[in-house]
Amino acid sequence: MGLFQFVVFGLETGSLIAVAAMGFTLIYGIVNMINFAYGEYLTIGSYLSFYLVMQTGLNIWIALVAVTVLTAVLGWLVSRAFFVPLHEQGPIPLLLTSIGLGFVLRNAFRIGLGLDRRYIELEQAYTVLPVATFRFDLPELTVGFGEARIDLLGDFFVTTNLVVTVVIALLLLGAVHLLLTRTDLGIAMRATASNESLAELSGVPAYNIRQYTWVLASALAGVAGLLLFTRTPAAPDAGFSQILFILAAAILGGAGSVYGAVLGSFVIGLSIQVVNGLGIPVLSNVPISVAFFILVVILLVRPSGIAGTEVSA
Repeated sequence: MGLFQFVVFGLETGSLIAVAAMGFTLIYGIVNMINFAYGEYLTIGSYLSFYLVMQTGLNIWIALVAVTVLTAVLGWLVSRAFFVPLHEQGPIPLLLTSIGLGFVLRNAFRIGLGLDRRYIELEQAYTVLPVATFRFDLPELTVGFGEARIDLLGDFFVTTNLVVTVVIALLLLGAVHLLLTRTDLGIAMRATASNESLAELSGVPAYNIRQYTWVLASALAGVAGLLLFTRTPAAPDAGFSQILFILAAAILGGAGSVYGAVLGSFVIGLSIQVVNGLGIPVLSNVPISVAFFILVVILLVRPSGIAGTEVSA
């Protein structure tokens, strides 16, 4: 398998991380908390996807809408129960609460749903975009004393899953961009993220804005959970396995920047897959090491992250 194939895989991995990182970043920038339980929101989306697609037979596109709405509601209810009452206590109590809530939810998944891993059958879920294979043949190049074939691309393939994941990530980025820059709600979100006290003095209902943020961020987690389910089986720790990648992408992009989080996600995704393609055993077996090595290197050069701005698009 050529190295370019792993670049293609990196686009898929980066797209999945990007969808979740946008929601994670919105919570950080507007609610002013690092939500370590956010991975469990992805797990909820993953399990909902399994039951809707594999148990009830819903088409995956209809399931996508249902999972988005259900996860948005559940995420909002969780925030009302555990985070909203502690908002005035500051970011540290919120952080510790999110860590504890993550443990509680993961064990609740294990007790209530068992340890069995639930799989999806993609050929039944999708009805469009069949698997496609492309081949690029480069012309022979004359070098030195004779002819040599330099195969930079070779054979590579894309799948329905990859195409859908990348397209959904780009569409959601565009939707979030339009929300933040073209709507009164988005402008109020940015004002709250920049200076909540000043925003309130200007008539912005900061409390309501935070509620809308929880709904939006939870909806994004639901979409990410469905996309995750098309790659890996639904399991109690499915979302938890992604939280460090999401955190790394958000920090790498510059905490609070939606664009930065997306860019950081693609940097992380591409780095992990390219290292896999290089065949470095130590790093290939521990992908999170690759993510955080890239994070440290870039932060040493640019401490504010790639974007280094507050919530923006």
